[in-house]
Amino acid sequence: MSAQAINTATLALSRLPLRANQALGACLGHVAWLCKSKQRRTTEVNLRLCYPGMPDDEIRLFSRRSLVETGKQLTESAWIWNRPVEDTLSKPIKVKGQELLDQAIKAGKGVVMISPHLGNWELCILLLSQQHPFTYFYRNPRQAGMGDLLVKWRTHLGGKPAALTASGIRQGLRVLKKGEILGFLPDQEPDADNGIFAPFFNEPALTMTLLSKVASKSDYPILFCVAERRPKARGWTLHIRQADPQIASKNLVEATTALNHGIEDCIGLCPEQYLWDYKRFSTRADGSRRQY
Repeated sequence: MSAQAINTATLALSRLPLRANQALGACLGHVAWLCKSKQRRTTEVNLRLCYPGMPDDEIRLFSRRSLVETGKQLTESAWIWNRPVEDTLSKPIKVKGQELLDQAIKAGKGVVMISPHLGNWELCILLLSQQHPFTYFYRNPRQAGMGDLLVKWRTHLGGKPAALTASGIRQGLRVLKKGEILGFLPDQEPDADNGIFAPFFNEPALTMTLLSKVASKSDYPILFCVAERRPKARGWTLHIRQADPQIASKNLVEATTALNHGIEDCIGLCPEQYLWDYKRFSTRADGSRRQY
């Protein structure tokens, strides 16, 4: 599907009431599971790697629920991207850990904010930027035109982009020096030059080192942020959590291990809302590729 067609589809999805929008997303997830799609296969491979003692029937149920939540995240994001900000903020939003963010902002040192692919990470941009200037690192998608679309949608939510390039990284460092929030999506597989292997659910995963290298430059507060989706379009719970300071260790093995453990703890909040259909373990430590 072209970027233009995707834009048209997101506009159409945003015109639905949120509950109908999420119901459609849930249907897409059910179809992906019933059709034994590649998303289902990837999800089940990841779940077996991360939960090796889980029986097959529980894996199948977990997989189905996960794909339903991923479908909701897809359609719900279209709703958030295109609706007036006031529409999203009018929904019930409970915040847990607000005092951690308040303290971090008050310190004036800049805040390293980590948002895994869990719940609705797009909503984190909106809720954080309502409180303080927020810049996020992003990797340009391979599909032509999608990068511009994502930047447009996220700008609507209040986020400022910084590309994962040398100039973008310098921009991110300036953001921290100004005492603002710099956001990371920490659980995408980096290229081999910018990552090392660290355990993720005890499975070796190529893990980004940029976050820890940036965090180690000063004693920045480091926090996790997760926007958990509540059932039946009843809003979201925003979780702000303290991160392990070892994430800023100059020993990158220690730092990336602490980062992945922090992501695991966040997943424990709402395991089925994690993006399990992402090929997180594609690259093996011996350089070979896992066949999903």
